[in-house]
Amino acid sequence: MTDKPEDVPDRPLRRGWTTGACATAATRAAYAALLTGEFPDPVTIRLPGGETPAFALAWEALGPDRCAAGVVKDAGDDPDVTHGALVIATVGRGAPGTGVTFRAGEGVGTVTKEGLPIPPGEPAINPVPRRMMSEAVAELAAAHGDAGDVVIEVSIPGGAEIALKTWNPRLGIVGGLSILGTTGIVVPFSCSAWIHSIHRGIDVARANGIDHVAGSTGSTSEQAVQRLHGLSDLALLDMGDFAGGMLKYLRRHPVPRLTIAGGFGKLSKMAQGFLDLHSGRSQVDFNWLADRMAELGASPDEIERTRHSNTANQVLTRAVAAGLPLADLVADRARAVALDTLRGCGTDVEVLVFDRKGALEGCAGFASTPPGKVLILGGTTEAAELARGLEGMPVVTSLAGRTRAPAALPGEVRIGGFGGAEGLAAYLRDNAVAAVIDATHPFAATISRNAEEACRQAGVPRLALVRPEWVAGPGDRWIEVDDMEAAVAAVPSGARAFLTVGRQELGPFASRDDAWFLARVIDPQEPPSPNIVLVTGRGPFDLDAERTLLADHGITVVVAKNSGGGASQPKLTAARELGIPVIMVRRPAPPAGPRAGTAEEALEWLHRTLRSGRSTWTCSGS
Repeated sequence: MTDKPEDVPDRPLRRGWTTGACATAATRAAYAALLTGEFPDPVTIRLPGGETPAFALAWEALGPDRCAAGVVKDAGDDPDVTHGALVIATVGRGAPGTGVTFRAGEGVGTVTKEGLPIPPGEPAINPVPRRMMSEAVAELAAAHGDAGDVVIEVSIPGGAEIALKTWNPRLGIVGGLSILGTTGIVVPFSCSAWIHSIHRGIDVARANGIDHVAGSTGSTSEQAVQRLHGLSDLALLDMGDFAGGMLKYLRRHPVPRLTIAGGFGKLSKMAQGFLDLHSGRSQVDFNWLADRMAELGASPDEIERTRHSNTANQVLTRAVAAGLPLADLVADRARAVALDTLRGCGTDVEVLVFDRKGALEGCAGFASTPPGKVLILGGTTEAAELARGLEGMPVVTSLAGRTRAPAALPGEVRIGGFGGAEGLAAYLRDNAVAAVIDATHPFAATISRNAEEACRQAGVPRLALVRPEWVAGPGDRWIEVDDMEAAVAAVPSGARAFLTVGRQELGPFASRDDAWFLARVIDPQEPPSPNIVLVTGRGPFDLDAERTLLADHGITVVVAKNSGGGASQPKLTAARELGIPVIMVRRPAPPAGPRAGTAEEALEWLHRTLRSGRSTWTCSGS
């Protein structure tokens, strides 16, 4: 989300100039120099409203076939990210009869998505600035008897970095900034530019067939709603404080579904009936919140404390502690205001209230069942990545408890088994689990079978997240075996073997007193026999360190499970480089049903599943 000011200076505000006006001034100066050999400085242009401001040149470059001029943008008192940027126009001769053509130079973007005033593939120079520059060229061409066939390249050094602070990446404008302006004038602290960007976001979403968009009050709620619904960046509208500007445009240009997401304070103001949520133009009414607390059955003391609260979040904290669904009620009232503003245009509305960390506190709309949980059967790198991708959503990661200090994960973490398939099925039903992702180790066949059966019994959709297995390449000396018993037998007599098979698989190797073993485990423990030496380590592992470990211990063979993934793969590269054979235990058969190979693919499946109605993950309705 971009920033906008909370306070307006208490003095007369100075107007500024758009990038379109600056580009037009630079174009006029550069073309004049191409025709006469001299740069007019200052250079005067005519704006669409008839004004004729003069601009000082900050940069000039005179050449026989191309001339360039630069103007520093002055946005006045508007907090514009392009204030102070150098806008350069380079004007060169074009092919006869081609008229004026435009190119994007350094720091000026290119349009890649439908729905904007400029078609895909064109420089992001909007229609009014194009017209202003073309008119400036036509006037000079007529005065000097020139054909006016020119190529105008507009550039803004550093514009690509500045563009990251704007809506351009989301609108499909890549590589830099847009050359904007309809009047040529920047009005300080005007809401129009912000609302105009919301409108363009809606246009782009509609043009790209997106049927569910989300308007958020800030970046935390935006990220949370994107995770919750799996929305693309094109579906995210930078609503900010301008709920009214978004809703009124959607009334004329509807989409099927709209989610409004924000913090409790902002959405409380919307629930009161405000459509401009800026702190300078609307305030949280604590008497109104006190009345809502009374409506929910709060005690007289709590109602009175609400009336004298300092912040809306203070009220929410006390409501949650008292078990009162105040956030749901606020979401419901805000939804009613939104629907009233949309006036039956056909757009369905959902309102989500998030706390400052992005956790869902209240919701209304779209459906009538309470939120369900996602259960991740974890213990792998992919499971942790998946949990982090679902931060702020109701997610539980279940770990077997085989390591003493598992890494910290977002959401709830449970340790230990479920009691077989029947116990897991009961857990799914008792905890309203909406979907299960089995992201256990590829060799954890028992829990995968139990998950398959439990989900069948409970009617819960399940996905197996199975990382791709390793494949032998040129130079690898693999001996593939079907199970651990065969791996024990395959170790040559007199070998110095490096075991990376997990602590539970070390016992069978103790019987091989004709070989020496170095075994890597996560947690320190007693070795099962004198011929097995333990080292501790947790991936991801470094190639140089793996190479050193194998060489320093004189390893002659590596024994590994085909776990796949990048965290422990360096040992295989080190073995190949050192010419050491690898006894590779093949994986058990993968579980039946849908599978994904990465956490990203699993997230996509989860969001499709939750949106399809196959789960109970929907918002409480009104």
